[in-house]
Amino acid sequence: MKNNLPTSSAIAPEKCLQKHRILGGPKPISRLLILGVAYFSALFIGVSQTSAQDISIVVSPPRTDFNIKPGETLQKTIKVTNSSPTELILGAQVIDFIVMDDAGTPIKVTEEASGRFLASPWFTLDQTELVIAPKETAQITAIITAPKNALPGGHYAGIYFQPKERRGEKKTISYTNAQVGSLFGLTVAGDINYDAVIKDFSTKSNLNEFGPIDFSLSLENQSDTHISPDSSIKIYDMFGRELETLKLDQLNIFPFTQRSQTAKWSQVWGFGQYKATATVAYGPGLTTSRDLTFWIIPYRLIAAILVILLVLLASIISIRRHIAHRLDSRDETIDELKRKIAEMENNQRQS
Repeated sequence: MKNNLPTSSAIAPEKCLQKHRILGGPKPISRLLILGVAYFSALFIGVSQTSAQDISIVVSPPRTDFNIKPGETLQKTIKVTNSSPTELILGAQVIDFIVMDDAGTPIKVTEEASGRFLASPWFTLDQTELVIAPKETAQITAIITAPKNALPGGHYAGIYFQPKERRGEKKTISYTNAQVGSLFGLTVAGDINYDAVIKDFSTKSNLNEFGPIDFSLSLENQSDTHISPDSSIKIYDMFGRELETLKLDQLNIFPFTQRSQTAKWSQVWGFGQYKATATVAYGPGLTTSRDLTFWIIPYRLIAAILVILLVLLASIISIRRHIAHRLDSRDETIDELKRKIAEMENNQRQS
């Protein structure tokens, strides 16, 4: 059965806090809330207990990535801190995982399901059970030996810790799937194929009245190992001048999976056609890029300005016509007065 372990898309912090709260008593149902930073978040379980207690586990580091050669043996140490007020017994086991969704969520799988990416058989733990006193820290050592015929590329496994019943005590608490752990990404040296494809690069709309402009970039990793691409978007105006470079957050992308990144160009005012070029560096000297064009035209503002100009033009034409009409009326009046004066002069001469 596959179990999803929620994970964040950001680079993992130094420590990952898992906080379990168990509430009991005569209530029919209570819950265990696991709060995780970085790679693990809330899981809900059913419990029954007559007392209330806090269970907090700190696992460090939450993720480790390293290179290993075929036949090489490395040693890694994981620290587990019991921040609870009571002693904890934790069982430890190594499980393979893969990533299949756009969120980068690790999924625990069997060795058969993990295929060429498996790594759990390479791990040997110095102990499979930890007894940790309150507020104390214990550590577990993993001896990792890559087979001499290990396939080049990425291999992935995790060391998971699950609370167990206290020795000699009557079973009173049910810990269901309450697991926290540390993930390992191993890259075996050799002839590794690196390839990545930008599957989508777009904006919410190709025609925008105003900014900001939101970009979406989807990248598919077709490499033999996970990648942490360095992605950027450059903005150019209609004259080819570079306006701004946007840096995208780094993500770990599992082999043959696709993940999305977003960026925002905060420019509000603009006019005309613009070009955006997304460039992704994903391997040793390897890049891929993709272009798109979009428009910023404040058409409602332009329409309002045109209406105002038309009103002004119509008013000017009307005023000019009115003035011209008044001048014509004055000329006619002057001509009529001249005619009458001429008639009066003629009548005076005749008399």
